[in-house]
Amino acid sequence: MQQDAVIEWAPFRTKPGVTAEAVIAAADEVQKDFLAHQPGFVSRELLRGGDGEWTDLVVWESRAAVDAAMQKVADDPVCGRYFSLMDMGEHRTAAYSCLGG
Repeated sequence: MQQDAVIEWAPFRTKPGVTAEAVIAAADEVQKDFLAHQPGFVSRELLRGGDGEWTDLVVWESRAAVDAAMQKVADDPVCGRYFSLMDMGEHRTAAYSCLGG
């Protein structure tokens, strides 16, 4: 039986003064040094809006893969550097959608 893929839509806003180059570099580091090593990770795109608006679009093999990776995020220094660029006061949350296979 093929599992459903899970799409993670995670919008965020950067802190004032954070450059696009800094966001892209940190996002690339997260993908290379964290996401690529997570079981069930399929792909990721960083989408840029206007005025410090960004969205991570991540594809996972299953919700269980998402949940397992999220257990590790808080303790990962690479993720911490990426998150330090974000305005956490925005109270944005990730949304998930399953795609049938």
